[in-house]
Amino acid sequence: MSSVHDLTAQIVQIRSGATTAEELVSASLDLADRVNDRVGAILERFDESALAAGRSAEHSAGPLAGLPLGIKANIAVSEAVPTSQSRVFDPEFHCGRDAEAVARLRAADGVIMGATTMVEHAAGRPDPALDFPIPRNPWDLSRWPGGSSCGTAIAVSLGIISAGLGTDTSGSCRIPAAFCGVTGMRPAMGSLPMDGIMPAAPSLDIVGPIARSARDCRLLLEVMRGQTVGSSRRGRTVRVVVPEQALGSTRITHDTAAAFDEVLSTLEALGVETSTVDVPYLDELIAATLTIMVREMYEVHSDRLAPRWNDYGRSFRRLALAGALVTDDTYQAALNSAGVLRGRLSELLPNGTALALPTWPSAAPPYVFRGGTPQDDWNLTAAFSATGNPALAIPMGFDEAGLPLSLQLIGSGPEASGSENIAAGATGPEANGTAGEDSILSLGELYQTHTDHHLQVPDFDLITALALIPDSDEGVDAVGEEPQLPPQITDLGIPLTRADSVMLGHLIALLGAP
Repeated sequence: MSSVHDLTAQIVQIRSGATTAEELVSASLDLADRVNDRVGAILERFDESALAAGRSAEHSAGPLAGLPLGIKANIAVSEAVPTSQSRVFDPEFHCGRDAEAVARLRAADGVIMGATTMVEHAAGRPDPALDFPIPRNPWDLSRWPGGSSCGTAIAVSLGIISAGLGTDTSGSCRIPAAFCGVTGMRPAMGSLPMDGIMPAAPSLDIVGPIARSARDCRLLLEVMRGQTVGSSRRGRTVRVVVPEQALGSTRITHDTAAAFDEVLSTLEALGVETSTVDVPYLDELIAATLTIMVREMYEVHSDRLAPRWNDYGRSFRRLALAGALVTDDTYQAALNSAGVLRGRLSELLPNGTALALPTWPSAAPPYVFRGGTPQDDWNLTAAFSATGNPALAIPMGFDEAGLPLSLQLIGSGPEASGSENIAAGATGPEANGTAGEDSILSLGELYQTHTDHHLQVPDFDLITALALIPDSDEGVDAVGEEPQLPPQITDLGIPLTRADSVMLGHLIALLGAP
């Protein structure tokens, strides 16, 4: 294990003449040549344009100073068509143009190195039967790197890129950041431009930064908002509240709990007040997010699921089809529940207060994922997606096996949901949730000033053999009797395999659908 500089420190090096943007871009390309075949971080490389951009940034005063960046493959870049790492995509979507968030990074002299790998259409797990790179955890190639913004987190962890973009629907920036040992953020809903980003579940989707540090994430947010760099507020977070449900829970591993306790001790030593609060609705929040997510995923893909069924990966197609079971009433009830719980959460998080809990109950699990669908994991990231609150995942140490562990900080959210904010033209840090962003970023910066977990890099040269990723359907056909699926599914005329049916039955039980 070794340590590296974050993006902010690299900018200082460039400004001081210690290195150049062209040298950093060339080093990134060399590293990608050496490791990308093993880790599956980059889906499509833009070597020629990246080198040219690095050279042209030499005499520029742009805030990103020519540093190498990666962009998740569902976000439009002018060099390539966004595919969401799927055979099923619209080749005309934003063709030849940058998404607005990317255009702003490029205008600030960020160098776009390539499109990073992801989970198909931002949900589920990669299907090894498809002809796409399999993203691997750089700390242990047999383990899951988290999704869906896998490639960006992997590339930041190894230093292939200085930072990059992902999208977060129910944890897709935070989970891979957690499992790969870097920092990832879900900004406040409605606070960043979504133009040019392929939808997964539109009312939950938000573009977000993945980088080495909280201060890097702040810089990228300022650029994407069109703010003057350094202009965002830096108010001190004076209070951290911890859900009682996250303390002593048997659903959280011993190593994760111990690391989390150490975080609280560190913050207290730095003058941050900590206390526990009762948040009995965590599981209700998770259920609302998952219900909204699968329903909206189905709506996005409903016209193509039946005719292109076998072109989709098995994991994604099952999750999307499960959304057909979410009725209008159930969907509206989930939206209403999220609104009510948003209000209850806001009472716990006045300005200057952050909620703290682990990002995930454990370190990265093995890649085995039966049927490619969610099992019984306690998805602590999903709890705060439907409410629109900003959330930051930062490294908080390592487990006994040397795998990264992660802290999640939740800030006060927008006064309304993201779509309601946009429609109402709400402005100001409290209205759009950026005050909550500032609180958690400031707290993250404080913690990272006194720790170095976020600067650690895996000893990747010691990993020489690729572990076999088991087929997701291995053994599924032998699991019990094939379930009787409801007519909302069978009437669609989709050619389901037995494994499809078995795993859809599991999803029906997980969602509590009829």
